[in-house]
Amino acid sequence: MTTRKTVIVTGASQGIGAGLVNAFIQRGYNVVATSRQVSASEAFQASDRLALVDGDIGDAETAARVARTAIDRFGSIDALVNNAGIFLAKPFVEFTMADFEKLSSTNLEGFIHLTQQVVRQMLAQKTGGSV
Repeated sequence: MTTRKTVIVTGASQGIGAGLVNAFIQRGYNVVATSRQVSASEAFQASDRLALVDGDIGDAETAARVARTAIDRFGSIDALVNNAGIFLAKPFVEFTMADFEKLSSTNLEGFIHLTQQVVRQMLAQKTGGSV
């Protein structure tokens, strides 16, 4: 018997992230999808193989909830797609510190918070995984 693998996708409420979620579901994976308001997204059909976690990925508690959801609901974490990211369309010389903090929170801190959670779980599982 093959065990169904579990993947986490960040930035999952629209665009590439939503496409990845649907592709993984179609290929038989369990998926934990996260974004600020992923539960409001109309990009997915309800499935027992899909868990939605709302939250700001730049917040360490969101990362912890996402990882806990994968483990509690599906029993493992086998892959992580760090898709979340923001881009501010303005000239660099017009960036404020608030802009920089917003970019850093989502694009860097979110990556670190969740990837650390995931790698810890993958090491504990001793089955490898992909980030």
